Amino acid sequence: MPARRKRRPGSDRLYVTSAEGLPLGHLDLVSRVAHDVPAGYRERFTHEANAWLWENNLPPMASPDEIAPPAALGAGAAPPEGGWDPGWEDLALHRPGHGLIEEAATARAERGPEADRPARLRADGQHAVAEAVAKLTRPPTLRRGRGARWRILHSVPMAFAEAPGDAAQRSSTPGLVTLDHVLIGPPGLFVIEVVNIPGGRVVVEDQHLDLAGSSLDLDRHRRIGLEVADRVSVALARAVGATETLDPPAVHPMVAVVGAILSGGGRPRGVTVTRLGPMPRLLTAFGTPQSDQAVEQIHDVARRSVTWRP
Repeated sequence: MPARRKRRPGSDRLYVTSAEGLPLGHLDLVSRVAHDVPAGYRERFTHEANAWLWENNLPPMASPDEIAPPAALGAGAAPPEGGWDPGWEDLALHRPGHGLIEEAATARAERGPEADRPARLRADGQHAVAEAVAKLTRPPTLRRGRGARWRILHSVPMAFAEAPGDAAQRSSTPGLVTLDHVLIGPPGLFVIEVVNIPGGRVVVEDQHLDLAGSSLDLDRHRRIGLEVADRVSVALARAVGATETLDPPAVHPMVAVVGAILSGGGRPRGVTVTRLGPMPRLLTAFGTPQSDQAVEQIHDVARRSVTWRP
């Protein structure tokens, strides 16, 4: 949505994003002053914010003049306590393939026109997976006034300590792994890694996937799933002031294969490998132990970047 209200103790803000998922800043609904709005997007921000204010019976912004100018910082200014951004990033604003366009552009500029192909294939694969599960994450028509039972986060950066011998991680930052998708629904959480090999073949073995020239370590993906389970469990407990979560949600590691044929007789333990076609039916076949309220609570802590930090 272009505009979304977020309330916290002592704070009531309206966050505005573009249709492409670009954050356009936020409006403080108490002081009626907008912040962090790029100079070239002031009119667009005002239009989107006023549309939301009108729908919710609140007075509109009078003009773009209500937008606070960015603070001027002198060179070498000391950062405030907690850093320049002591808050948290809302990962729900990430679109499929978040950051991969910039990665592809950098690779093309530094290493030539074909160097961007891996990043483009990953972005295409993530968009394909998001489209495949869209009917799960879309609010059902017959449940008006209620949200979808499934939620999805894209390109979630998580601090993860690599074990000796692990393959190169999908992140340029040491100690950080990017989860292609985190799908949250009644069966729990699905940590989805995307493999996009147009016209290729993926051979399923017990411990890895043969990707025609490279391999994907499934044991590493299982360990990532365990790390996700720990982080979400701790975040849920902290959200209510508890020390632990007695009944944490289940976490299911999954590999989604795009554009390739699956073959091989391997039976990897703890990781589901599937193509896009049967994926929605397979996801719902895991059962429905989580209530709608539990799904909302899990999504609320999973969307916070602080959940995935060290």
